Amino acid sequence: MSDLIYPTLDLFLYALKTSLNTTDAETQKKQAAFLEQLPSDTKFYDPDIETEYLEITHPTQINFISSDNILEGYYYPVRLNDTYGLQIDCSINNQTETQPAKSFTILKTEIEQKLNQELAIIGRTWLLSGWLPENSSQNPEDIAKDCYSALLQDNYWEPEKGSFLGGKVFEIWRSQNINQSQEKVTTHLDNHKHHVIIAIYPHRKSAEKAAEFYKDWMGLFCYRSKISWAYWQSRLVKESLLNHYKQIEENRKITNQSNSRQEKQNITTSRKILNNIDKIIQQYTIDLLNLSFQKQIIEINLSNYQLRLALIKEKAGQNNQLDFLEKFSELADKKYLPQITKDIENMQLGLQLLENTINTTRSRIEVEKSERERNFQELVAVAGAGIATVSLVRETAKSCEDIFKQVNFFCKYPLSGSLILGIIVGFMVWWLRKRVR
Repeated sequence: MSDLIYPTLDLFLYALKTSLNTTDAETQKKQAAFLEQLPSDTKFYDPDIETEYLEITHPTQINFISSDNILEGYYYPVRLNDTYGLQIDCSINNQTETQPAKSFTILKTEIEQKLNQELAIIGRTWLLSGWLPENSSQNPEDIAKDCYSALLQDNYWEPEKGSFLGGKVFEIWRSQNINQSQEKVTTHLDNHKHHVIIAIYPHRKSAEKAAEFYKDWMGLFCYRSKISWAYWQSRLVKESLLNHYKQIEENRKITNQSNSRQEKQNITTSRKILNNIDKIIQQYTIDLLNLSFQKQIIEINLSNYQLRLALIKEKAGQNNQLDFLEKFSELADKKYLPQITKDIENMQLGLQLLENTINTTRSRIEVEKSERERNFQELVAVAGAGIATVSLVRETAKSCEDIFKQVNFFCKYPLSGSLILGIIVGFMVWWLRKRVR
């Protein structure tokens, strides 16, 4: 049997209040979606100020009513700068008798019934806790494994281990392959469903002391969520950049194929291709800036994560082993940031190539335009010579016999004769201009 006293389940979830280029209407919509998680009569106060940690309701903890009398719990909403955080706490309302590990299935169902599925979250963490009965001989890890299985119906068990306030702590999370290229947001959210921390305390006093750290966990898990979310957003941005690059390459190949066949491309078509490339490059540049922005988010929140963890360690004292929580910051520092940095460098090189492509296309259009203008001038010169000849011949038609004594055709048919002569003169002018060029 895997029994615990007072099994408690806490869900920490996070949603952005504002983000890059968010309008006031979008901010209000996000706020309304967050408030849907709370009782309708909640007194909400969220002034438009920058703050690291702000309790935004009165009272700060809002008890919820359960249809099952054996359960109790509360909401605890806060704002951490640009992010809303919400802790939903639910426990078995019995602090004397042991409860089976499967109680966490009931607690999870109760919490999920209170969630607004429309809320777009950036991360979540499940925190399971309880204390052992007196003189218990049970293995804390066996209990933790059963609790995890009851929570997520998952047999995956490769925890990071540590100790906290005399209890045993286990963290389970999955780091996905950073090179996968599709369904990143879905994968990210699934990954956060599996960020679980289980704390098995030796007695009630230890568990009550641990409850004083809820605010610290709120901040730590927020920074963790923002790091992970920013990284997965960077994967989406990278994929968008690659798609833009492919589109420009397709346009470039069209023009190159025309050149290889020595075809003169229609200027209208060339300009259309140029405009397409211009638009794509504009979006490419925006995405490149967004990639750098995601890197900055990771750097800022990584620093905050490390600082918060250091404060928790100091507050908990020396007899605690929380180094396992540093593995996530190591992942962000040694894998996430270098990966994004390399992506930015590669995409900047890509931008240079794209700019070369657009410059080449512009030059080609200018050449085609110049050639067309020259051909037009040629036509004007030839036509002018022909028209001048026609006019001259027609003016001298009255004295035709004196001028064209040997060619009576011009006298009998002055219009036709002048046209023929004009064509001959125009052709000679065209031939001479070609020879001179």
